Amino acid sequence: MNKKTMLLLLVGLFVITSVFATQTRMSGLGHPYGLIEDDTDVFTFPATIFKYSGVAVGELQKDFDNTTWSMSANIPILEYKLGVYLNRNTMIDLPGWGVDLDVSKSVEFNFGFMDKFALGFGTSADYRPEEEYSWVVGQDTLTFNNEPTANYYSFFGGYSADGMDFGFKVEMAKAEDVDNGGDFLEISNTVFEINGRQIINPADNLELIVKAGYKMSMSEYNYKNYVTDRKIKDIEMSGSALDLGFGLQVKTSEKNKIIFGVTPIIYNPYTKETTQYFYNAVTETTTSYKTERNENAIFFPEYNLAVESQICSWLTGRFGANQVYKHITEEMDYSDIEELSGQEDYEHSSYEKNYHMNLGLTFSFGKFCVDTVLQQDLLFDGLNFLGGKDNGLATEISVKYKF
Repeated sequence: MNKKTMLLLLVGLFVITSVFATQTRMSGLGHPYGLIEDDTDVFTFPATIFKYSGVAVGELQKDFDNTTWSMSANIPILEYKLGVYLNRNTMIDLPGWGVDLDVSKSVEFNFGFMDKFALGFGTSADYRPEEEYSWVVGQDTLTFNNEPTANYYSFFGGYSADGMDFGFKVEMAKAEDVDNGGDFLEISNTVFEINGRQIINPADNLELIVKAGYKMSMSEYNYKNYVTDRKIKDIEMSGSALDLGFGLQVKTSEKNKIIFGVTPIIYNPYTKETTQYFYNAVTETTTSYKTERNENAIFFPEYNLAVESQICSWLTGRFGANQVYKHITEEMDYSDIEELSGQEDYEHSSYEKNYHMNLGLTFSFGKFCVDTVLQQDLLFDGLNFLGGKDNGLATEISVKYKF
């Protein structure tokens, strides 16, 4: 069996087994996003599309019985670049709030111009046909027409030149529907993110990256009775994240490199304010009560360590690890509703340490390459016919084509 035949067989085995697709190479390196140069940079720094032009990437994901996919392509058109990114994750979970609408995936377009600028947008939408609700009040029959809709929009851009990358993104989402509890729910969400980094090459075999980022989010969830149009509950959530990181990549030889990243601090405060409304039918008045939850998470620090080596002309191996220390402080304020609920204010602190490690392989042939992150159980249980397991060979896989 020659090398190409063996490679095609291996690729086939990876594709037909259970896979979970993300940016596979970065997962194999322990997720050092932004701390090394990689074609996934286009999602944080859109103007790097000039650096990674002429590339198409397809990714597959299988989570239990659900299979999803995503695909992206950076296409050169004259002196411009066009990025098309399908089925991108928006992180908007409407079903989690009892709404039968889905804008968790979007399509994005990125346009690069003047060799160092880029602007783009993304969109997603869902709706159901108009629904009519009716009920009897005394001798009258009342009706309510509900038009369930959800929309998501994103706008992003960036600048990349002279070893400096800058990117920003604004996301907005809105939804209206009757939730599973029978209440009319309006949802709005806004996210703003900005990132920047400087790439320094003090030597031919050495690269240093300094990265900083800030993210802010605001969400509102408004519940009301669609019969009386009275407010039931309002939820306002806000959060932010501030990070500063350093990445170091050293080429120990032409085919081998070691990567070390450290993020000294990530500050992630979060606030959730809930207002409940109680209507008194006798006095025809409404009383409101508030509760407030404040959470402060400090990641101090986060480490990444990885090794990547070209084993032969068609095979590259890598392994990477990530370790993070996190301190969380949570406060609950029930002072406005303490007598009614019987609950008291409290403050709680916790300390967590998380560690994970991945092993990955890249198979290259012609203009194609297949990145994988190996299923960890494979190393102990073997294939199905050896260990009786059916977890597949890989947990993540992506196929890249350079044109």
